Amino acid sequence: MGVPTFLETGHMTEGFPIRVIHTEEKFNFAAHWHEEVELVVVNGRSGRIGVNNHVFDLEQGDVLLIKPGDIHCFLPGTDHLTIILFRLELLTGSFTTERETQKLGELFNKTTVIPSKLSMEKNLGKYIDALANEEKDQQAGYRWLMVARLYDLIVHMLRTKGPITEQLTSGWPCTPSKKFEFLESVCEYLEEHYAEPVKLDQVAEHIKFSKFHVCKLFKEVKGITLMEYLNHFRIIKSEWALLFREESILDIAIGHGFNNVNSYNRFFKKYNDCTPSEFRKKHRTNITTYEG
Repeated sequence: MGVPTFLETGHMTEGFPIRVIHTEEKFNFAAHWHEEVELVVVNGRSGRIGVNNHVFDLEQGDVLLIKPGDIHCFLPGTDHLTIILFRLELLTGSFTTERETQKLGELFNKTTVIPSKLSMEKNLGKYIDALANEEKDQQAGYRWLMVARLYDLIVHMLRTKGPITEQLTSGWPCTPSKKFEFLESVCEYLEEHYAEPVKLDQVAEHIKFSKFHVCKLFKEVKGITLMEYLNHFRIIKSEWALLFREESILDIAIGHGFNNVNSYNRFFKKYNDCTPSEFRKKHRTNITTYEG
């Protein structure tokens, strides 16, 4: 991971329906979902993106279109990305016909991979770059132009529909379902009690499910086990402590739910490719320029 991680859950600038994110060389976002469409462009060498219970291994130039409501995460091995999020209501209005709405649904109601070759043939990069550049330069009227460039991109995709090599149709609705309610309940509990020695029995008792069904449904929805999610969240929280507190590594480990330094080091290195001490030393020098 190399830089502090964060949970991205569809936070948008107030009053504006588009967000552009440029990631660093090594990073990962914990599993999350939101009601925005997410378009991911792999600019680096590779990208490993989990969507529901499927992992997409992407190459440079590939584009992944993630439908609203699909739970997704960015796994170790993911390089530079450009991520564009936008709200579907931006594309609907009194002037939109039923047929046009249906076409939008066909395009955005499924998670699909557009391989680099097809992306180049369709010249999608031209439209994506134009949108991202407007957000970067922020000249007068840039928000209007960002909306215009997004319309250009979507119309281009609608008019140049071609074969998509991989398609993942989960069948889940675009709005939160009972599965999302279950997921939110479990994750809220884990994130409130991450510093404690959490047991599966406690989680099951909290949401009134059997341990078997908790584990099965969590893995089905998230694509990872409950304990993997918990330990990942603990690591994310501990990164902030390493950067902003003067506590020892041992105190941070214990304070974030780990039994000992060895287990903390093992999990930290799994997600960061470095030890907590190395992470602290490397990133504290850049702490004044980091924006969380």
